[in-house]
Amino acid sequence: MEIKEIDQRYRVSDQLTTADLDTLAAQGVKLVVNFRPDGEGGESQPASTELASKAAALGMAYAHIPVVPNQVKPEHGQQLKSLLDAHPGPVLGFCRTGNRANQVYQLAQHAQPGSASTNAKPACCSQPPEQEGLLNKVKKWFN
Repeated sequence: MEIKEIDQRYRVSDQLTTADLDTLAAQGVKLVVNFRPDGEGGESQPASTELASKAAALGMAYAHIPVVPNQVKPEHGQQLKSLLDAHPGPVLGFCRTGNRANQVYQLAQHAQPGSASTNAKPACCSQPPEQEGLLNKVKKWFN
């Protein structure tokens, strides 16, 4: 885990493991946001549900906003903005390298209240994401 501080509240990292969540909890992180679609990294990538369960057991909020590489959209920034508004405290966003996590954060910083996607509900903490393959998720994005 290689953490890069973006500002006092938000940090980014490369792919996390369940063991990394122990470290983050000890550092006081309150919200972990996963920007990788499940299955993107093959079998070596922990499933979002596994990370969500571990985060919950450690008292941290967890959200999954799957972003396909090179396809960051304004909706992703709005989802993150909603999460940041609802969860004060240190936040860590992660993806394969940390780049998408940073790009979405930059969008969230400039998100306009009242835009059409403001009401978009993030795949957040209290509801575990459905188990489905990456192909089905991608198909849903285009339907």
